[in-house]
Amino acid sequence: MQSARRDELLSSLPCPEVFLAVRAGGATDVVAVTTMWVSYDPVIAVVYLKPGSTAHRLVNEGRNFTLNVVDAAQDRQAILAGTIPGNDPDKLRKLGLELVPSDSVESPRVGGAAASYECRVLKVAACGTHDLFLGLVTGWWTRDGAKPVIRYRGESWPLETPLPDSHAPYPH
Repeated sequence: MQSARRDELLSSLPCPEVFLAVRAGGATDVVAVTTMWVSYDPVIAVVYLKPGSTAHRLVNEGRNFTLNVVDAAQDRQAILAGTIPGNDPDKLRKLGLELVPSDSVESPRVGGAAASYECRVLKVAACGTHDLFLGLVTGWWTRDGAKPVIRYRGESWPLETPLPDSHAPYPH
């Protein structure tokens, strides 16, 4: 498939804009990722990381991470987190994010996020260009008044207004 067509295909599915934060062996990284639920009981989320990246190495070493739903006020940092290499010694300073301790894992949460999920790695699976990490959610937190962001066609879209009558109970 041609690169331009592939990019159009990949950007056509709306996805949550998420920070993955990881700490292992004294090193910390924050990257922009997308995620989704793969199990309701137990609650398991999946994230994919590129082998050779700093985040991939740290998640493999520490066997934990946090997923932090980007708030509209953090969109600039989310774009930067996806472009600054993890081995840049000034990455965390450049991002200007507040990292706060988690309750159940070593990796920090991102302060000001719309929601945060603390995860322990259950399984890693190679899948094309990336590895999938299944994370058992061991703790979670949400912020009242948050404005989560989705990515669609290369743009960020804050979810400022809930859709009427859109509630579906879990599991569905």
